[in-house]
Amino acid sequence: MLAEPGHLLVMGGPGSGKTTIALLKAQKIIPTLSAGQEVLFLSFSRAAVRQVLTRCKSILTRNERQVIEVQTYHSFCLECLRSYGRLLNGLQTRIIYPDVERLERAEFDGDWSQELARRAEAEGIFVFDQFAGAMADIVEGCAAVRALLGRKYPLVIVDEFQDTNDDQWRIVAALSQVTNIFCLADPDQSIFQYDPKVDPLRLKKAQAFLKPKAVDLAGDNHRSPNGGILAFADAVMNNTALPSPCGEVTQHSYPPRGFGATVHAAVIWMFSKLAKAKITNPTIAVLTRSNPLVADISIILGQQHTYKDQTLKPISHEVIWDAELSAAAAVVLASILEWPRQNVRDAQAQTLRLVSAYYRLKAATDGTLLAKNLGRQFGEAATAISIGGKLRTKKTKEVAAAVEAGVHLVGDPVTDWRAASRVLAQTPALVEIQRQVRLIRLFRATDALGQGLADSWVATGGYAGTTVLVKKVLDKERLISAEQDPQGVLVMNIHKSKGKEFDGVILVEGAFKSFFFDDRSEKPPFPQSRRLLRVAITRARQRVAIIRPSNSAPLSVL
Repeated sequence: MLAEPGHLLVMGGPGSGKTTIALLKAQKIIPTLSAGQEVLFLSFSRAAVRQVLTRCKSILTRNERQVIEVQTYHSFCLECLRSYGRLLNGLQTRIIYPDVERLERAEFDGDWSQELARRAEAEGIFVFDQFAGAMADIVEGCAAVRALLGRKYPLVIVDEFQDTNDDQWRIVAALSQVTNIFCLADPDQSIFQYDPKVDPLRLKKAQAFLKPKAVDLAGDNHRSPNGGILAFADAVMNNTALPSPCGEVTQHSYPPRGFGATVHAAVIWMFSKLAKAKITNPTIAVLTRSNPLVADISIILGQQHTYKDQTLKPISHEVIWDAELSAAAAVVLASILEWPRQNVRDAQAQTLRLVSAYYRLKAATDGTLLAKNLGRQFGEAATAISIGGKLRTKKTKEVAAAVEAGVHLVGDPVTDWRAASRVLAQTPALVEIQRQVRLIRLFRATDALGQGLADSWVATGGYAGTTVLVKKVLDKERLISAEQDPQGVLVMNIHKSKGKEFDGVILVEGAFKSFFFDDRSEKPPFPQSRRLLRVAITRARQRVAIIRPSNSAPLSVL
């Protein structure tokens, strides 16, 4: 592989050494680079980029690392669009970021994809999902840009190649004319085939086009070198007999009312097993299939439980997920803290406007007509209040009445936050928002929020400007969390775990939601679900615990 002068395709499972080989290949060609040249390493997520950067530190010297450019597809395409986007239509490229696009999509009546195409062509405005397609048009259509990129990057390494979509593949195919392409792939780890742009025959077609030297590292496993975890994961994926015994993987069941205590105990058990293995400062991932169960597990770990007559104390943890809705809900709560210092109409208008923003974001996220209508109704109500008009709907009147009733604040941030949360819970129109607010603990922002609220009370005798404060704190904490390496206990859905590694993995199935196998959405033997479970299991370096309801069907049904 190191000696191959042309294109390369290296296939293998988790921990087989694909990334290590790619970096050794980069190391081999670095001495031949001219001034200004670099090796480009493309991956799908910031988490995967962090893993690669960590691996770079153990293989490459500081000087060698300076000529390795590790980027996500999105960031690479964004940079290129900013430099060369004018070639598409003569216009300066402008970018609409995801949160803004979601809101605009929710409020747009018509075919959104056609509108995006019109904006790109007529106004030079692009959203994230258009980056790769626009970049592909540039490198396919402009030989000068293609040649420039080929001179800049004599080697392009493409991680998780099996998941490249059609537009990303067009970029790789065009660049293959002017530079060497090194593809890393695990055919059994493709979990994005619900995307119509991800071709299940990508590897076969790429081999026919690139004609690379292909190497299969199947059977090599350096992540969990004893092999039990990978063997177990492969058996689950292939629906074959599970290896027995398998010391690295254990299965545990819970009775109908024992879910919370069992999950809590599993985390403590995992800590003890990793400690016995002399793993210091271990990382433990609690994985499940859906965000609603992620939220439930976070609440469980924050509470005290009793398991087999033993008291289990709350466990500090982080949650990795898309948390924009919870942040929007928190800003609604913050507006309640501002009520005592505002006149009633201003307070009503502000809260109604923020509730409208919450539902507009929800509509943009899940596309439901109900959320879109609520966003419109609350927005119209905010405008009506501002000009002295009347409210028309029951829900908007409930919010206005809650503002008139007011809230009693005492100057203690924790007590007052809870008081505002009770207002949400006691107002039927705001109950959903209160459920989202409960998840604010997931942001690790308690200290920053508490300090900011306390400072505001001391300075003003109230919580003026709290809506701005809460938004700033949560935006900052989410950004910090996204950029940090995994530490301690982390709770997330399985898709979020892809590209990450942990000392221990706890895989959780709910009794009434987040099933491992759901015949309402997939037919037996559930090939996509089995592939997803393999991804989850193989995130572990040392141990896996699988938590399921007591009446669950076996993982392997042969």
